[in-house]
Amino acid sequence: MVRIIVLLLAVGLAGCSQTLDVPLEAEVNVFLSGDSNKPIRLTRQDTAYVELNEWLRDNRSEWYATSGRYPGGVYIKSGTHGIQVTERHVVIYSTAGSEAKAMYIQDINKDELPNIRSLGG
Repeated sequence: MVRIIVLLLAVGLAGCSQTLDVPLEAEVNVFLSGDSNKPIRLTRQDTAYVELNEWLRDNRSEWYATSGRYPGGVYIKSGTHGIQVTERHVVIYSTAGSEAKAMYIQDINKDELPNIRSLGG
């Protein structure tokens, strides 16, 4: 019986959402999935930067733990974080190690982050 309770507790905790604060640096590099060799630089004055910064501020909750790789989209490098925007998700990566590691994910609607998505073509 104790094992069942521990298992249920572990499953319940794993499904809980997290609250994250992912600040953007004053300038960030954007890498496109089709051409990652030519980064685009965004600053606080750029519409896409403002849009992403506001979205991250407004969507601090409802992040779920994740791992692995997600194909496509736009990847933004800011400090020790990577932020990937795909058609259906925003994925937060840790870039502290030698390779980026997905840590958190949040679903988005198709009409969210249009300026960031348009950078990818």
